[in-house]
Amino acid sequence: DGEDFDVALIQLHIARIGRLYEDVARVAGAYVYVVSWESRELTSVSLVIFLYTCLRFNMEYIGSLPVGTLVLYMVYLAYLRLSGHFKERWTDVEKLALIKRESKVNMNQSIYRPLGLLRVGDLRGRNIRSRDLGLPGSFYVSILYDPARYADARASSELANVDVSSGCAHEIGSTVSPGITASPEWNSIEDSAELTHVKHMLPNITDILDHTRHEAAGSMGGSERKSSIGYPIPTPITERIREAVVASDNEPATNTRLSLLPWEESHGAVVLQVKYTEVLSSFFDNVLGEVVIPIAKLVGSGNKGVEGWFRVLEAGTKDCIPGDEPESPRAAPGPAGDGDAGSYQRSSSSGKGTAPPIEHPQVHVRVNFSPTVIAGDSALQKSDIEASKVICEEMARTASGKQSSGGSVIGSSLNTINTVRTLGGNLQNQLAFVVDLVEQGRNAFNFSSPQITIVLFVCLLALWSILATIPTRIIVLAVGLVQYSATFYSKFFYKPKRTVRNTSDEVDKEVTGNPLENLCLSIPTDEDLRRTYFWEAKREGERERKKLAAAKRESRLEKLWKTQWHGTLKIKRNDPDTSLWRWESAFALIEGHRFIWWKSEKHFDTGEASEGSLFFAGHAGLSGLSPLDLRELPTGDIPSVVSIFGRGQQGQQKVTCLAPDYTAKQTLENAVIFASSDTKAEGDM
Repeated sequence: DGEDFDVALIQLHIARIGRLYEDVARVAGAYVYVVSWESRELTSVSLVIFLYTCLRFNMEYIGSLPVGTLVLYMVYLAYLRLSGHFKERWTDVEKLALIKRESKVNMNQSIYRPLGLLRVGDLRGRNIRSRDLGLPGSFYVSILYDPARYADARASSELANVDVSSGCAHEIGSTVSPGITASPEWNSIEDSAELTHVKHMLPNITDILDHTRHEAAGSMGGSERKSSIGYPIPTPITERIREAVVASDNEPATNTRLSLLPWEESHGAVVLQVKYTEVLSSFFDNVLGEVVIPIAKLVGSGNKGVEGWFRVLEAGTKDCIPGDEPESPRAAPGPAGDGDAGSYQRSSSSGKGTAPPIEHPQVHVRVNFSPTVIAGDSALQKSDIEASKVICEEMARTASGKQSSGGSVIGSSLNTINTVRTLGGNLQNQLAFVVDLVEQGRNAFNFSSPQITIVLFVCLLALWSILATIPTRIIVLAVGLVQYSATFYSKFFYKPKRTVRNTSDEVDKEVTGNPLENLCLSIPTDEDLRRTYFWEAKREGERERKKLAAAKRESRLEKLWKTQWHGTLKIKRNDPDTSLWRWESAFALIEGHRFIWWKSEKHFDTGEASEGSLFFAGHAGLSGLSPLDLRELPTGDIPSVVSIFGRGQQGQQKVTCLAPDYTAKQTLENAVIFASSDTKAEGDM
């Protein structure tokens, strides 16, 4: 009996077909490599064997060649099985997938991409109503950066091959709905999860964004100050080689395949999505419309930026249509806001115009773009390169996550669902049968089931001996004569005897089945082997993930955070409800005059918020253990305990840490003494 229709099973079978295709492609690739002179010695040997076979081999024994080749290949597979390499095909799946994913992410980092700063603010709406009923509602704006909004199909495909982060639109932040109104003023903007991770990963990016936020707010005038949000974006890249760049000592090795694309040629755009906040909108498309502003237009406007009213168009639009000039402006535009507003606003007072104007939904926005944000010095710093890598990696990870989680829905009516369940179930079961048959046929020869493969190996070896001794045409003649003789005897001489059927024999036959069929069904499929080695593959993948994460962490700590000390330790946690306490694992570092800790190394790697921090200013540094600590702490832990005090989030605070050993304790104490004894600590606060 077949299984019911399941989209997950269909995807699984398609993935299995893909793996079979990869095996065929791997064999074809190996053949191409042998004859392509990539390895001169291997190709020369294969050429000699080919010439000798064609010129000296007796074609009467041609049948022994394919069988002999299969026997030799099975000898190689037996060697892999005995040496323990057979299971690597399944245990390295997670590891190889992780390496492949990291290589695609590293493609974005193979060339240094200077960062530009995008700032969006002063958001308010006009005539924002639902399209169906024309009623005001509760709306908010989602601010996105789409790297490929203005790229056509070909350019988008080429861009995705070199820049993984271009595979989706990146959310910068979203406003808070002011309530039900047709003229909302969005005075509060919240950071997106992606931007929050970037801020946690880069120690100084928050100060830079806040500094430019105050500058942008100050340029809008006192009464016109609105909340704004900044987002660093890397310079776009292309496969076109523009010029040879000589790398300095601090610059990374330049990828000869990639080059930077001028901002004026960028395909990216700032997208403002106006969305509903009603409860029912979560079940449907809650996007009212979009406002799109190209990055190339922002670069062309210089430092003035773009400010004005824009029409809210259909989702996915590439048009940027300025809105109508308001009848009674809120305030006279200042010099900064008057620069490009004229080119984006159309006056409605130029004609007599007796008909009432059409009230198009519009959004007012101010967008500024600065081509450089972090590299303030003329000389390129290692921290700038590492910051660019971190941002590119986070954007690529976001794009990869959205692409893997994306899916489609098939219909919604009952008839469609029933049709899909019936036809899809039959297709699914037939597909599973074919894939199982192919995989079992292949695994019968690769020692997945050693007992069956050894029997096949002996039979093939005997067949090869016969084909190598007797001419092939004689064997073909004998097989053909046997077939014709058997059918001749069955037609003219064989007379079937009538026998009484025994019901018990039929029942026994149905229970036991066909022995040959049972033997074939005992051969495992690739899915059986994948499930067998599943957890071992998970462990291999986790080890590889930790290895890659450790390398990235060390690079970030050295070049971005410039830490005096970092490592894992345990922090004493007191339960406020009871008098109990416990040690909790943590990852901590000393950066400048701050002691910061996270829940684990993984939380630091993924850009999660820190659990706490101490600032070494004023009365700060190391402290001895109190009598209460000496009474509570185990005797064996006391030699490795370090007490640190400083200025925390709620005033003066003390943190008790347990170092892994005495050496780590001494290193941590020296770093705390150095950070707290610096006279610049109070000035840096």
